[in-house]
Amino acid sequence: MKPYPILTSRFLLLVASCLALTHLAVAVLPTGLAQGAELQNHFYPFNNSMRRSGPSDPVQQAALLADLGFEGFEGYDMDLLPRLAEELHKRDLEVATIYFGVDIDSKTQPYDPRIAEYLETFLKDTGVIITVHLHSKKFLPSDPAGDQSAIPILRKLSDLAHQHGAKVAVYNHVNFWAESIDDGIRLARKVNRRNFGAAFNLCHWLALEGGENLNQRLDDIAPYLLSVSICGAKGGPEAKGAGWNDLIQPLDTGSFDNLHFLREITKRGYQGPIGLQCFNISLPARENLTRSMSAWRGFRADFEDK
Repeated sequence: MKPYPILTSRFLLLVASCLALTHLAVAVLPTGLAQGAELQNHFYPFNNSMRRSGPSDPVQQAALLADLGFEGFEGYDMDLLPRLAEELHKRDLEVATIYFGVDIDSKTQPYDPRIAEYLETFLKDTGVIITVHLHSKKFLPSDPAGDQSAIPILRKLSDLAHQHGAKVAVYNHVNFWAESIDDGIRLARKVNRRNFGAAFNLCHWLALEGGENLNQRLDDIAPYLLSVSICGAKGGPEAKGAGWNDLIQPLDTGSFDNLHFLREITKRGYQGPIGLQCFNISLPARENLTRSMSAWRGFRADFEDK
C-alpha cells in the first residue's frame, strides 16, 4: 500500500482560500464531534404553539417566551413577521426559523417574494434558517422527477439567503412533496450550496419510519443537517403510521427517548437550534410550553451524566 502524500502548507492554504471564496458547495457539518459536556443548542417553540390556545398578539407572544426562558420563536405568518421580529428582538430573542412554503410547480411566483425585503432589513445577518415545506400537484411525495423543477427555485432562494447571512433547509413533512429526510439529503446534494441543507423533524420521521435505525439515519443526514425539531412522542416501530396525538405531545411525555436523540445529534456535530413541535396539542400554550421547558432543562441537567 502506498503511503498518503504529505500535504504541503502551500496546498492547505490554497484549499482554505478556495473554500472561503465560494459558497457553491454542500452544507457540511463536522461529524464525530461533540459540543462538550453541555447541551448548548438554542431552544425555541414552533409558531403552532400559540395558534390554537395561546396569545395571538406578537407583544404577548414574545413576552410569554421571554418569561419562560426560550431563546427564540418560529416565524410563520408573513404579514405578522415584521412586527413579531421587532418584539422578539426587543427581548433579545431570535427568529430562529421561518416556516416557508414553496410551490415547485410555479414558474412565476413559487414563494412569497416579501422574503427578499425581510432578509435585506430586519432579518439581515441574524442567521435565520428558512425551513421550506415543498409542494406539488404534478409530482407525488418523494418523486425525484420533481427535482428538475425544484432545484432552480431552491438555488435562487439559497443564493438570496446567502447574501444576507441566512440558511435554507428542506422541511421533511408527511404527504408533502419532500416528505422524508432522504428527500432533504438528495436535494441538498443537488442544490449544492453551503447554506442549503436538510431538516430532521422528529414527528414526521417517526410517522414514516417508525423510529428504527436512528443512529444510521442520523449518520446519513449529519453532513447536511441545518434544522432539528423534537417533541414528546411514541417511540419504537409502532410509531410508524401513528396519529399526531401519539407523535406530537408535550416534551415531558411519550416513550421516545429525546435525551438520547439530543446526545446523538450533538455528538455528530449539530450546533443549531432545536425547535419544539406543538401541532394539535390541546393544552393552553403557557401550560404546554412551561412543561416542555421544564423537560428541556432536565435534559440539559442530565446531558453529561450518561
